[in-house]
Amino acid sequence: MPNRISLYTSEPLRPGADIPVYYEVEVEGNNNRVALYRGDGVDAECVAFDYAPGTAGVVWFCGLSTDPSQDDAISPGHYVLRLQGTVQPGQARADAVRECVTDLTDPLRFCLTSDPYFVVGSFTTVNTAVGQPVCVPLAGLLESFGRPIFFTKYSGDDWLSVSPAGEVTGVAPGGVTGRHGHIVVAAQDAGDRDGPVATVAVTVPLRADTDPVADRLRVATWNMWYDATCVLNGDDKVIRALLEEDIDLVALQEVHRYQEPGTVRRLAERLGWYYHEYPRLNDDPVDDKDVGLLSRYPIDHDVSGFGEHYLRTAVTIGALTLQVCTVHLDHTSYGPDNAPYGTRLFTPAVQEQECASDRAEEMKDHILFPLTPFTDRADEQPVLILGDFNSPSHLDWTSEVSTPPFNWPATQLLEDAAYIDSYRAVHPEPTADPGLTWSPVTLWRQELQRAEPLDRIDFVFHKGSRLRALDSHTLVTGNPAPAEEHPAWEAHPRYRYNTWPSDHAAVVTTYEIRHP
Repeated sequence: MPNRISLYTSEPLRPGADIPVYYEVEVEGNNNRVALYRGDGVDAECVAFDYAPGTAGVVWFCGLSTDPSQDDAISPGHYVLRLQGTVQPGQARADAVRECVTDLTDPLRFCLTSDPYFVVGSFTTVNTAVGQPVCVPLAGLLESFGRPIFFTKYSGDDWLSVSPAGEVTGVAPGGVTGRHGHIVVAAQDAGDRDGPVATVAVTVPLRADTDPVADRLRVATWNMWYDATCVLNGDDKVIRALLEEDIDLVALQEVHRYQEPGTVRRLAERLGWYYHEYPRLNDDPVDDKDVGLLSRYPIDHDVSGFGEHYLRTAVTIGALTLQVCTVHLDHTSYGPDNAPYGTRLFTPAVQEQECASDRAEEMKDHILFPLTPFTDRADEQPVLILGDFNSPSHLDWTSEVSTPPFNWPATQLLEDAAYIDSYRAVHPEPTADPGLTWSPVTLWRQELQRAEPLDRIDFVFHKGSRLRALDSHTLVTGNPAPAEEHPAWEAHPRYRYNTWPSDHAAVVTTYEIRHP
């Protein structure tokens, strides 16, 4: 079997698309690698590589950036792929990994285009009643590399149209109740009408004007890992995941307002969704709570609110109002660090660590207590509490202590207040369905010199008889590389190229909405 390397895709090669590379080697080596170089001459720079274990396999590159000034970006231009082996495979020094390599086959050259493209190929909008106007902005979903773009209708229903600026509009006529509207929109360089065309297919679910707006609701919570800035073009990857998962509303954590617009508003404007972000209270926005909400359904800001430890958002779905509370609890004194290795046992050492945090006080005194007026009428207006708790669930751990807290207090307090953990309602057996959300990329704790204790620390809780959890699952896209510290990756960490833009898995719950 000769050494060889080839592109393992028939899709157009462009930034934003995954670049799968197939390799075969005659002799297996622990440090064989596939390296991606920017440029095709002697000055070509290695911007990314991944190891090629075994004698055959596929290596993925999924970096994206429209800013070529980022030295680790995979932006439009010429590239070279090289299948390489190390001269001194036993050395772990960074210079050995970067420099003491030899090509195992001829290089493979290719080009990434700067043609415009949509971050998703298709998506479904929120439900629309027959006779009511449709308005779906698309410009925020297109990457145009700074060029002016002209939008046209490629195909679809007669009653749907698109403006040159990319806004889909129309009013569904009578007789189409229970069906879906469809339109395919094309986008191309306004200065080159004969140039490459990008397309996106939009589906509009239609309901009778006498029907409830929705029977089901897809709710998510997602920690953004410092505004999704730890990976290349994180915003695009967030938007793609939300649309491909058909999310209706998502509670976000680690979203800041270092500058305006903040992450929540920026994402909402690109999606054409409603948003609610924690208000800017301090001169230093880092001091403000790092939470926000995105919703495809309207938000009533006049009756929404916030506290020091939460953001409460009134989301209106026709005649139904939801009170959605987004939280991000104290991250200090992480209890699982003190558990016996490989166990989920709430020991005295874990108890001591948990008591050193503020999570129980936050949940009891600063979240549940001020939400009491809303909790008391949850059968009329359901209440959701979503977020990163920075602690596991008492439903997942056993305990060996006999003094409070007996187990993880944040989730226990919610259960005592009659809130339902949506994931455990659907998956009651923690051994069969652990639902891990921490962490798909943080697998090693350098300061502890041990594997990271993986657990379920992100939650979607609800209270109120009008919601019933039908399904709940964790969400991670692609195969994320770990956020490890390694001298070989000092210049360009592998996780920068992850398709998944976070260090947490998201939790997605589908609810049935029960109507009176």
